[in-house]
Amino acid sequence: MKISKLLITTFMVFAGVIPYFAQNYQISFNGTGASTVVESVKVENLTQCNELTISGSDILNLCSSVGINDYTSETINPVQIYPNPADGKCFIELISSLCGKITISIYDISGKSIIYSEQFVSRDNHTFSLNGLGNGLFFIKIESENYSYTTKLISNYVSKNKTRAITIEPVSDTEKSFAETNYIKNKSSKAIVNMQYNDGDLLKLTGKSGIYSTVYMLTPTESQTVTFTFIPCTDANGNNYSVVKIGDQWWMAENLNAGTYVPIATTQVAGTKFCMNINGVEDPTCPMGGLYEWNILMQESTPCNGTGAPPNDRCSNPVKGLCPTGWHIPSHYEWTTLARNSGTDFGALDYNSTLGVGVDEGGNLKMNCTTMWWDPNEGATNSTGFSGIPGGDTWDGVFEDFGQSSYFWTSSAIFTYTYNPWVYALNYSVPFVGRSQYFKENGFSCRCIKD
Repeated sequence: MKISKLLITTFMVFAGVIPYFAQNYQISFNGTGASTVVESVKVENLTQCNELTISGSDILNLCSSVGINDYTSETINPVQIYPNPADGKCFIELISSLCGKITISIYDISGKSIIYSEQFVSRDNHTFSLNGLGNGLFFIKIESENYSYTTKLISNYVSKNKTRAITIEPVSDTEKSFAETNYIKNKSSKAIVNMQYNDGDLLKLTGKSGIYSTVYMLTPTESQTVTFTFIPCTDANGNNYSVVKIGDQWWMAENLNAGTYVPIATTQVAGTKFCMNINGVEDPTCPMGGLYEWNILMQESTPCNGTGAPPNDRCSNPVKGLCPTGWHIPSHYEWTTLARNSGTDFGALDYNSTLGVGVDEGGNLKMNCTTMWWDPNEGATNSTGFSGIPGGDTWDGVFEDFGQSSYFWTSSAIFTYTYNPWVYALNYSVPFVGRSQYFKENGFSCRCIKD
């Protein structure tokens, strides 16, 4: 049988014939915008609360049923097969981050085991020779206690000897040097990394490329290519931020962390921030981002607001404040747009200047699969990828509401009772977004929005 016909047959029967490698959807990755190269992808299943990180050149194989330990925690492509297609012999190059036993298994298209080999590897690069495969499509599975890796190999060799032995053996340094000199490694071949998946599971995919990081939310219904739009988001202190598109808006997917840390007992002045950890303890590493008094965040800019629904939710002159270049502090109405795009009731929050709460927007903006939020973290799904964390607040030299709430400044302030800015809040005990006005002297978080 010619290999072209074999490949056609393979893709028609692959899912049903080989349950050990059962697959539902295959997801590959591209980049656009500031970078076209995807270096790595962090895959978080927010329904099952598990995760893995793979190379951006790999294919994510979402399986309804997989083998033991059938996903990898390796952050780089750990295996290369060359040449591929092979002609009677090929080399398996493995990058091992651990010391211990591995197994190398070869299966044919029917799922039949062709050869099984146990090898002991150190924390190093290892090369094995695979000899004796006949013509066809084969699957190579490499497993340890910590990772599992599956890829495919095409062999074009037609053997006249039907009893030809198939072997897997470590190669000597001399043979390894010969192999690398005389064969071109297929660097562009995509590794297949398996992850258990049930229909309807929500995935948060974070693609990274150098200083750029973009979140993409996906509930797969078919095999597809995910394209990460990489957008510069770097503040004056050199902090780089993940970004996410919600509706037609681009938001920072992390709390602003610009400025220089100062102890809460001191006065917050221009260019500084207060910081605490999840336990409400002062922390110079600022794991929850900065907490800013409004005037400090605004850099003493004049408050602004939009006039209603998009595109009029944006200020005529957006306030950059401490945000990265190309980003600004959101207006009261821009935050309303975010809330409306995040919930099931689009009209729950009106475009007006009244106090109020939504329905389930807060749950869809709050990070789930985390112990940072206090129980019950009501309604948390993080379906938007906003990944809101309980940054708490400061007031009169004290840290408050750690683990319970997150407050986000806007650039808007109006005269109602006093001249106080608008704030949007998430809370562990409710699923909705709340909006209100607070004193400028509070220390709150900020999420910047793209210009």
